[in-house]
Amino acid sequence: HTDIDVSFTMSGQTDTGLTFGASIDLDESDGETGDDPADTRGDSLAFDNRREGGETIFISGGFGTLTMGDTDGALDWALQEIGIGGTLGDAHTSHAGYSGNGIADAQQIARYDYTFGDFAVALSANISDNASYEDILAVGAKYNASLPAMELGLGVGYTQLDHDGEEDDAIGVSLDADFNNGFRAILNWADLGDSNDFDISRNVRYSEQYIGVGLGYTVDDWTVAANWGQYSENIPGTTDEDRGQSGYALVVNYDLGGGAEVQLGYTKSDCEMLVAGPTTVPHGVFKGDCDIGKPEDYSRISLGVAMSF
Repeated sequence: HTDIDVSFTMSGQTDTGLTFGASIDLDESDGETGDDPADTRGDSLAFDNRREGGETIFISGGFGTLTMGDTDGALDWALQEIGIGGTLGDAHTSHAGYSGNGIADAQQIARYDYTFGDFAVALSANISDNASYEDILAVGAKYNASLPAMELGLGVGYTQLDHDGEEDDAIGVSLDADFNNGFRAILNWADLGDSNDFDISRNVRYSEQYIGVGLGYTVDDWTVAANWGQYSENIPGTTDEDRGQSGYALVVNYDLGGGAEVQLGYTKSDCEMLVAGPTTVPHGVFKGDCDIGKPEDYSRISLGVAMSF
């Protein structure tokens, strides 16, 4: 496995002190736009003015910051993910029990955020091109405090997601505690509303929840970390209540200096299956790395050198 990720960033300042800028991730901008599903390289979305393709544009001043493009919605912006450290291919952030908090983040997102002291708030809008979804609106807030024993970060976010007339709203909270002694702990919880796994025979949707925990310890050039998460679904009137999918990751990093780091990672995914109507589908719509065709249980291991220039 080899991969190169190249990003360009640009910034400037007006005569009145406004800051403006843009960035583009070449790896994400090189994607498929044609009719051939096998055509996955060479057709950039970055130059499509209706869809994002790895680019962001912003303007910032005393009024706050307005960002548009391939950026986080307000809930995603506010919540801290549980991943600590790094692995090749970012497997520790894509197993079946991981949430990137990007609930319904798609197409272009416009987000406004404003910081005052230790507090910050954000509003975002995602104008959907999918007739089945209404426009997606979100709000988020963060608080960071320097306490005698730790650096504490709190986040809360809400996303309005209506699908085919059904409210699939989501709310999430996170807690990030850095104890200033090398140890760090992160907690992430979300109520994801009703999923799109719809059982026609019982005319019910399955309410979903997510919980994840990340732990890490850094000493000298070493970082050791682990994270675990689980999606659960309450299926009314059945014996399948509180079934779901889960996964965990183990990470060991050694900093070689100069931007090079040895990364070792192991992940295990448990993809529960359920029968919904006439078909068998993976649990959850806001799921991690579970797709039809993958085994219910699988693991990954990687060892290599990550280089940052």
